[in-house]
Amino acid sequence: MGHLQKTIQAILLICPLVGISQDPAGFLFRQQGALYNPALAGGSGSQSISIAYRNEWQNNGKAGYQTGVLNYEESLPCSVIDYSISALWDQEGEGLLSSYELSPNVSVNLPLVNNRNHQINLRLGGGLSFGWQRVDFSKLVFSDQLHPKYGNIFPTSFIPPDENLSNSYFQPAIGGVVQMVLNQQEMNAVIINVGASFHNAYGFGQNKNVGYGKSVLGLFPEQTPKFSAHLDFELIPGAAFNQFISIRPLILFEQQQALHYIQYGVDFGISNALRIGGYMHQQNFSDARVSTNWFSATTLFRPYIGKSRIDFHFTYSFNISGLRNAVSPLMEIGLKKHFRNSPVCRMMGKGDDVDYGNKPVCRYSRISPAKKKIYENVWYK
Repeated sequence: MGHLQKTIQAILLICPLVGISQDPAGFLFRQQGALYNPALAGGSGSQSISIAYRNEWQNNGKAGYQTGVLNYEESLPCSVIDYSISALWDQEGEGLLSSYELSPNVSVNLPLVNNRNHQINLRLGGGLSFGWQRVDFSKLVFSDQLHPKYGNIFPTSFIPPDENLSNSYFQPAIGGVVQMVLNQQEMNAVIINVGASFHNAYGFGQNKNVGYGKSVLGLFPEQTPKFSAHLDFELIPGAAFNQFISIRPLILFEQQQALHYIQYGVDFGISNALRIGGYMHQQNFSDARVSTNWFSATTLFRPYIGKSRIDFHFTYSFNISGLRNAVSPLMEIGLKKHFRNSPVCRMMGKGDDVDYGNKPVCRYSRISPAKKKIYENVWYK
Protein backbone atom coordinates (compact mmCIF):
# COMPACT_ATOMS: atom_id res chain seq x y z
CA MET A 1 0.00 0.00 0.00
CA GLY A 2 2.91 2.38 0.76
CA HIS A 3 4.37 1.79 -2.70
CA LEU A 4 0.96 2.39 -4.28
CA GLN A 5 0.50 5.62 -2.34
CA LYS A 6 3.89 6.90 -3.48
CA THR A 7 3.07 5.99 -7.08
CA ILE A 8 -0.21 7.91 -6.96
CA GLN A 9 1.49 10.90 -5.36
CA ALA A 10 4.14 10.93 -8.06
CA ILE A 11 1.52 10.78 -10.81
CA LEU A 12 -0.52 13.64 -9.35
CA LEU A 13 2.57 15.76 -8.81
CA ILE A 14 3.67 15.18 -12.39
CA CYS A 15 0.21 15.99 -13.83
CA PRO A 16 0.66 19.78 -13.74
CA LEU A 17 3.94 19.41 -15.67
CA VAL A 18 2.43 17.08 -18.27
CA GLY A 19 -0.57 19.36 -18.70
CA ILE A 20 1.29 22.59 -19.35
CA SER A 21 0.34 22.49 -23.01
CA GLN A 22 -3.07 23.59 -21.80
CA ASP A 23 -2.90 26.05 -18.96
CA PRO A 24 -6.47 26.51 -17.71
CA ALA A 25 -5.90 30.22 -18.28
CA GLY A 26 -4.36 29.54 -21.69
CA PHE A 27 -6.89 31.31 -23.90
CA LEU A 28 -5.55 33.76 -26.45
CA PHE A 29 -4.37 36.90 -24.69
CA ARG A 30 -6.44 39.13 -26.98
CA GLN A 31 -9.66 37.39 -25.95
CA GLN A 32 -9.13 36.93 -22.19
CA GLY A 33 -6.56 39.51 -21.11
CA ALA A 34 -7.72 39.71 -17.47
CA LEU A 35 -6.81 36.03 -17.00
CA TYR A 36 -3.20 37.02 -17.64
CA ASN A 37 -3.17 40.45 -15.96
CA PRO A 38 -5.84 41.66 -13.50
CA ALA A 39 -5.03 45.27 -14.40
CA LEU A 40 -6.87 44.66 -17.70
CA ALA A 41 -10.16 43.93 -15.91
CA GLY A 42 -12.95 46.15 -17.20
CA GLY A 43 -10.89 47.66 -20.00
CA SER A 44 -13.37 47.11 -22.83
CA GLY A 45 -15.30 50.35 -22.27
CA SER A 46 -18.62 48.66 -21.63
CA GLN A 47 -20.60 46.39 -19.38
CA SER A 48 -20.18 42.95 -20.90
CA ILE A 49 -20.74 39.26 -20.38
CA SER A 50 -18.75 36.63 -22.26
CA ILE A 51 -18.39 32.90 -22.54
CA ALA A 52 -15.53 30.97 -24.13
CA TYR A 53 -14.64 27.31 -24.64
CA ARG A 54 -11.52 25.55 -25.87
CA ASN A 55 -10.47 21.91 -26.26
CA GLU A 56 -7.25 20.07 -26.94
CA TRP A 57 -5.97 16.52 -27.32
CA GLN A 58 -9.35 15.11 -28.36
CA ASN A 59 -7.95 11.95 -29.96
CA ASN A 60 -9.20 8.42 -30.71
CA GLY A 61 -12.22 8.72 -28.46
CA LYS A 62 -10.10 9.42 -25.39
CA ALA A 63 -10.82 12.16 -22.91
CA GLY A 64 -8.92 15.29 -23.86
CA TYR A 65 -8.47 18.66 -22.26
CA GLN A 66 -11.40 21.08 -22.06
CA THR A 67 -11.69 24.55 -20.59
CA GLY A 68 -14.63 26.92 -20.27
CA VAL A 69 -14.81 30.41 -18.80
CA LEU A 70 -17.74 32.71 -18.01
CA ASN A 71 -16.79 36.34 -17.46
CA TYR A 72 -18.65 39.48 -16.42
CA GLU A 73 -16.94 42.84 -16.45
CA GLU A 74 -17.89 46.47 -16.15
CA SER A 75 -16.11 49.67 -17.08
CA LEU A 76 -17.06 52.46 -14.66
CA PRO A 77 -16.70 55.83 -16.44
CA CYS A 78 -17.79 57.59 -13.23
CA SER A 79 -14.97 56.11 -11.15
CA VAL A 80 -11.27 55.31 -11.27
CA ILE A 81 -12.19 51.64 -10.67
CA ASP A 82 -13.16 48.86 -13.10
CA TYR A 83 -13.83 45.22 -12.23
CA SER A 84 -14.53 41.74 -13.55
CA ILE A 85 -15.65 38.38 -12.16
CA SER A 86 -14.82 35.12 -13.95
CA ALA A 87 -15.75 31.49 -13.34
CA LEU A 88 -13.47 28.87 -14.91
CA TRP A 89 -13.91 25.13 -15.40
CA ASP A 90 -11.10 22.88 -16.64
CA GLN A 91 -11.10 19.09 -17.22
CA GLU A 92 -8.07 17.01 -18.15
CA GLY A 93 -7.35 13.40 -19.05
CA GLU A 94 -8.88 9.99 -18.42
CA GLY A 95 -9.15 10.62 -14.68
CA LEU A 96 -11.23 13.71 -15.45
CA LEU A 97 -9.02 15.92 -13.30
CA SER A 98 -11.36 18.88 -12.90
CA SER A 99 -10.64 22.39 -11.63
CA TYR A 100 -13.22 24.96 -10.59
CA GLU A 101 -12.13 28.55 -9.99
CA LEU A 102 -13.86 31.83 -9.16
CA SER A 103 -11.79 34.96 -9.74
CA PRO A 104 -12.85 38.54 -8.96
CA ASN A 105 -10.50 41.23 -10.32
CA VAL A 106 -10.35 44.97 -9.65
CA SER A 107 -8.31 47.59 -11.52
CA VAL A 108 -7.57 51.24 -10.71
CA ASN A 109 -6.73 53.91 -13.29
CA LEU A 110 -4.13 56.62 -12.61
CA PRO A 111 -3.61 59.30 -15.34
CA LEU A 112 0.07 60.20 -15.76
CA VAL A 113 0.06 62.49 -18.81
CA ASN A 114 -2.99 64.36 -20.08
CA ASN A 115 -2.67 66.92 -22.85
CA ARG A 116 -4.00 67.66 -26.30
CA ASN A 117 -1.68 65.24 -28.10
CA HIS A 118 -1.00 62.43 -25.67
CA GLN A 119 -2.74 60.47 -22.93
CA ILE A 120 -0.68 58.13 -20.74
CA ASN A 121 -2.28 56.17 -17.91
CA LEU A 122 -1.18 53.59 -15.36
CA ARG A 123 -3.62 50.80 -14.50
CA LEU A 124 -3.01 48.74 -11.36
CA GLY A 125 -4.97 45.58 -10.67
CA GLY A 126 -5.41 42.77 -8.23
CA GLY A 127 -7.24 39.46 -8.33
CA LEU A 128 -8.26 36.76 -5.86
CA SER A 129 -8.70 33.32 -7.38
CA PHE A 130 -10.32 30.64 -5.22
CA GLY A 131 -10.74 27.09 -6.47
CA TRP A 132 -10.76 23.38 -5.83
CA GLN A 133 -10.09 20.17 -7.77
CA ARG A 134 -11.48 16.67 -8.03
CA VAL A 135 -10.42 13.41 -9.70
CA ASP A 136 -12.65 10.49 -10.71
CA PHE A 137 -10.44 7.69 -9.37
CA SER A 138 -12.88 5.05 -10.65
CA LYS A 139 -11.68 5.81 -14.18
CA LEU A 140 -8.05 5.11 -13.30
CA VAL A 141 -6.20 1.78 -13.13
CA PHE A 142 -3.74 1.24 -10.27
CA SER A 143 -0.77 -1.11 -10.17
CA ASP A 144 -2.32 -3.44 -7.58
CA GLN A 145 -5.24 -4.14 -9.94
CA LEU A 146 -3.05 -5.74 -12.60
CA HIS A 147 -2.26 -9.43 -13.05
CA PRO A 148 0.90 -10.15 -15.06
CA LYS A 149 -1.04 -12.51 -17.35
CA TYR A 150 -4.73 -11.59 -17.19
CA GLY A 151 -4.48 -7.83 -16.85
CA ASN A 152 -6.91 -5.73 -14.83
CA ILE A 153 -8.76 -8.28 -12.69
CA PHE A 154 -8.17 -7.24 -9.06
CA PRO A 155 -9.86 -4.57 -6.95
CA THR A 156 -7.59 -1.79 -5.73
CA SER A 157 -6.76 -1.20 -2.09
CA PHE A 158 -6.54 2.54 -2.69
CA ILE A 159 -9.19 4.55 -0.83
CA PRO A 160 -9.88 7.97 -2.42
CA PRO A 161 -9.47 10.76 0.13
CA ASP A 162 -12.13 13.34 0.92
CA GLU A 163 -14.61 12.12 -1.68
CA ASN A 164 -12.11 12.83 -4.49
CA LEU A 165 -12.06 16.55 -3.63
CA SER A 166 -9.06 18.71 -2.82
CA ASN A 167 -8.94 21.46 -0.24
CA SER A 168 -9.81 24.82 -1.69
CA TYR A 169 -6.80 26.80 -2.86
CA PHE A 170 -6.01 30.48 -3.09
CA GLN A 171 -4.13 32.04 -6.01
CA PRO A 172 -3.89 35.84 -5.82
CA ALA A 173 -2.50 37.98 -8.62
CA ILE A 174 -1.24 41.54 -8.96
CA GLY A 175 -0.47 43.44 -12.14
CA GLY A 176 0.05 46.77 -13.83
CA VAL A 177 -0.32 48.18 -17.34
CA VAL A 178 0.94 51.44 -18.82
CA GLN A 179 -1.49 52.63 -21.53
CA MET A 180 -0.47 55.24 -24.09
CA VAL A 181 -2.41 57.01 -26.83
CA LEU A 182 0.10 59.07 -28.81
CA ASN A 183 -0.77 61.69 -31.43
CA GLN A 184 -4.42 61.22 -30.56
CA GLN A 185 -5.49 64.17 -32.72
CA GLU A 186 -3.84 62.73 -35.81
CA MET A 187 -4.89 60.04 -38.26
CA ASN A 188 -1.75 58.04 -37.45
CA ALA A 189 -2.45 57.78 -33.72
CA VAL A 190 -0.52 55.01 -31.95
CA ILE A 191 -1.86 52.99 -29.02
CA ILE A 192 0.72 51.19 -26.85
CA ASN A 193 0.16 48.95 -23.82
CA VAL A 194 2.97 47.54 -21.67
CA GLY A 195 2.11 45.34 -18.72
CA ALA A 196 3.38 42.81 -16.20
CA SER A 197 1.78 40.62 -13.53
CA PHE A 198 2.52 38.02 -10.85
CA HIS A 199 0.22 35.08 -10.16
CA ASN A 200 0.42 32.92 -7.03
CA ALA A 201 1.86 36.02 -5.41
CA TYR A 202 0.86 35.07 -1.86
CA GLY A 203 -0.47 32.04 0.00
CA PHE A 204 -1.93 31.06 3.35
CA GLY A 205 0.55 28.20 3.69
CA GLN A 206 -0.65 24.78 4.81
CA ASN A 207 -3.97 26.02 6.11
CA LYS A 208 -6.41 23.22 6.88
CA ASN A 209 -9.19 24.71 4.78
CA VAL A 210 -7.49 27.02 2.28
CA GLY A 211 -4.26 25.60 0.92
CA TYR A 212 -1.63 27.33 -1.17
CA GLY A 213 -1.26 24.39 -3.56
CA LYS A 214 -3.46 22.10 -5.61
CA SER A 215 -3.62 18.51 -4.40
CA VAL A 216 -6.53 16.07 -4.22
CA LEU A 217 -4.44 14.00 -1.78
CA GLY A 218 -3.91 16.96 0.53
CA LEU A 219 -0.14 17.10 0.00
CA PHE A 220 0.00 20.92 -0.11
CA PRO A 221 2.59 21.17 -2.90
CA GLU A 222 3.70 24.78 -3.01
CA GLN A 223 2.75 26.63 -6.19
CA THR A 224 5.57 28.77 -7.44
CA PRO A 225 4.85 32.31 -8.64
CA LYS A 226 4.19 32.84 -12.34
CA PHE A 227 5.45 36.00 -14.01
CA SER A 228 3.80 37.46 -17.12
CA ALA A 229 4.73 40.43 -19.27
CA HIS A 230 3.19 41.73 -22.48
CA LEU A 231 3.62 44.44 -25.07
CA ASP A 232 0.98 45.25 -27.64
CA PHE A 233 0.31 48.25 -29.80
CA GLU A 234 -2.00 49.39 -32.57
CA LEU A 235 -0.98 51.24 -35.71
CA ILE A 236 -3.37 52.99 -38.09
CA PRO A 237 -1.81 52.99 -41.59
CA GLY A 238 -4.87 54.47 -43.29
CA ALA A 239 -8.38 55.84 -42.80
CA ALA A 240 -11.13 57.18 -45.07
CA PHE A 241 -14.89 57.78 -44.91
CA ASN A 242 -14.98 57.08 -41.15
CA GLN A 243 -13.39 53.67 -41.69
CA PHE A 244 -9.84 52.70 -40.83
CA ILE A 245 -7.35 49.86 -41.11
CA SER A 246 -5.37 48.84 -38.05
CA ILE A 247 -2.43 46.56 -37.34
CA ARG A 248 -1.98 45.14 -33.82
CA PRO A 249 1.27 43.28 -33.00
CA LEU A 250 1.53 41.47 -29.65
CA ILE A 251 4.18 39.65 -27.65
CA LEU A 252 3.45 37.87 -24.36
CA PHE A 253 6.06 36.21 -22.13
CA GLU A 254 5.39 33.94 -19.14
CA GLN A 255 7.75 32.11 -16.79
CA GLN A 256 7.04 29.60 -14.04
CA GLN A 257 10.02 27.66 -12.72
CA ALA A 258 11.71 25.90 -15.66
CA LEU A 259 8.96 26.66 -18.17
CA HIS A 260 9.14 29.67 -20.47
CA TYR A 261 6.18 30.45 -22.71
CA ILE A 262 6.02 33.04 -25.48
CA GLN A 263 2.99 34.06 -27.54
CA TYR A 264 3.59 36.50 -30.38
CA GLY A 265 1.81 37.51 -33.54
CA VAL A 266 -0.24 40.17 -35.25
CA ASP A 267 -3.82 40.78 -36.31
CA PHE A 268 -5.32 43.09 -38.90
CA GLY A 269 -8.64 44.88 -38.62
CA ILE A 270 -11.14 46.84 -40.67
CA SER A 271 -12.51 49.54 -38.36
CA ASN A 272 -13.77 47.69 -35.32
CA ALA A 273 -15.97 45.17 -37.11
CA LEU A 274 -13.62 42.44 -38.37
CA ARG A 275 -10.17 41.23 -37.36
CA ILE A 276 -8.03 38.31 -38.52
CA GLY A 277 -4.62 37.29 -37.26
CA GLY A 278 -2.05 34.64 -36.48
CA TYR A 279 -0.09 33.86 -33.32
CA MET A 280 2.86 31.61 -32.59
CA HIS A 281 3.13 29.78 -29.25
CA GLN A 282 6.50 28.52 -28.04
CA GLN A 283 7.40 26.64 -24.87
CA ASN A 284 10.97 26.22 -23.70
CA PHE A 285 12.34 24.19 -20.80
CA SER A 286 15.56 25.13 -19.05
CA ASP A 287 16.83 21.54 -19.40
CA ALA A 288 16.44 21.60 -23.22
CA ARG A 289 13.67 19.01 -23.46
CA VAL A 290 11.66 18.83 -26.69
CA SER A 291 8.81 21.34 -26.53
CA THR A 292 5.37 21.26 -28.10
CA ASN A 293 4.88 24.49 -30.07
CA TRP A 294 1.80 25.50 -32.00
CA PHE A 295 0.32 28.19 -34.25
CA SER A 296 -3.09 29.85 -33.94
CA ALA A 297 -5.20 31.41 -36.69
CA THR A 298 -7.92 33.60 -35.23
CA THR A 299 -10.80 35.78 -36.34
CA LEU A 300 -13.06 38.27 -34.56
CA PHE A 301 -16.39 39.47 -35.96
CA ARG A 302 -18.08 42.33 -34.08
CA PRO A 303 -21.49 43.30 -35.53
CA TYR A 304 -24.19 45.54 -34.10
CA ILE A 305 -27.40 43.76 -33.14
CA GLY A 306 -29.93 46.39 -32.21
CA LYS A 307 -28.22 48.75 -29.77
CA SER A 308 -25.86 46.09 -28.48
CA ARG A 309 -22.56 44.97 -29.91
CA ILE A 310 -21.60 41.30 -30.10
CA ASP A 311 -18.14 39.74 -30.38
CA PHE A 312 -17.81 36.37 -32.10
CA HIS A 313 -14.33 34.89 -32.09
CA PHE A 314 -12.94 31.61 -33.33
CA THR A 315 -9.40 30.24 -33.11
CA TYR A 316 -7.95 27.17 -34.81
CA SER A 317 -4.54 25.98 -33.61
CA PHE A 318 -2.27 23.18 -34.75
CA ASN A 319 0.98 21.72 -33.46
CA ILE A 320 4.16 22.34 -35.39
CA SER A 321 6.66 20.52 -33.16
CA GLY A 322 6.76 18.04 -30.29
CA LEU A 323 3.41 16.19 -30.35
CA ARG A 324 2.81 17.11 -33.99
CA ASN A 325 0.53 14.63 -35.84
CA ALA A 326 -0.18 12.80 -32.58
CA VAL A 327 -3.05 14.89 -31.27
CA SER A 328 -6.01 16.74 -32.72
CA PRO A 329 -5.93 20.51 -33.29
CA LEU A 330 -6.90 22.97 -30.59
CA MET A 331 -10.05 25.01 -31.13
CA GLU A 332 -11.37 27.98 -29.21
CA ILE A 333 -14.72 29.72 -29.62
CA GLY A 334 -16.19 32.66 -27.76
CA LEU A 335 -19.13 35.02 -27.56
CA LYS A 336 -19.23 38.41 -25.84
CA LYS A 337 -22.09 40.89 -25.59
CA HIS A 338 -21.50 44.57 -24.80
CA PHE A 339 -24.12 46.75 -23.13
CA ARG A 340 -24.37 50.55 -23.34
CA ASN A 341 -24.61 51.32 -19.64
CA SER A 342 -22.86 51.13 -16.30
CA PRO A 343 -25.15 49.68 -13.60
CA VAL A 344 -22.78 50.59 -10.75
CA CYS A 345 -22.53 54.23 -11.89
CA ARG A 346 -26.31 54.37 -12.16
CA MET A 347 -26.65 52.96 -8.63
CA MET A 348 -24.27 55.66 -7.40
CA GLY A 349 -26.51 58.28 -9.02
CA LYS A 350 -23.77 59.49 -11.35
CA GLY A 351 -25.00 58.15 -14.68
CA ASP A 352 -22.69 57.35 -17.57
CA ASP A 353 -19.99 59.97 -18.07
CA VAL A 354 -18.97 58.49 -21.41
CA ASP A 355 -21.30 58.91 -24.37
CA TYR A 356 -22.23 55.34 -25.30
CA GLY A 357 -23.46 56.44 -28.71
CA ASN A 358 -21.97 55.72 -32.13
CA LYS A 359 -19.91 58.91 -32.51
CA PRO A 360 -16.96 58.92 -30.11
CA VAL A 361 -14.33 61.64 -30.20
CA CYS A 362 -11.61 59.24 -31.33
CA ARG A 363 -12.23 56.31 -33.64
CA TYR A 364 -9.32 54.30 -32.25
CA SER A 365 -9.81 54.56 -28.49
CA ARG A 366 -12.14 56.24 -26.04
CA ILE A 367 -11.08 58.41 -23.12
CA SER A 368 -13.48 59.08 -20.26
CA PRO A 369 -13.75 62.88 -19.86
CA ALA A 370 -14.24 62.59 -16.08
CA LYS A 371 -11.53 60.13 -15.08
CA LYS A 372 -9.35 60.12 -18.23
CA LYS A 373 -9.56 56.34 -18.50
CA ILE A 374 -8.45 54.78 -21.77
CA TYR A 375 -10.85 52.18 -23.16
CA GLU A 376 -10.92 50.11 -26.29
CA ASN A 377 -13.46 51.78 -28.57
CA VAL A 378 -15.88 48.87 -28.99
CA TRP A 379 -18.71 51.23 -30.00
CA TYR A 380 -17.15 52.71 -33.13
CA LYS A 381 -19.43 52.12 -36.11
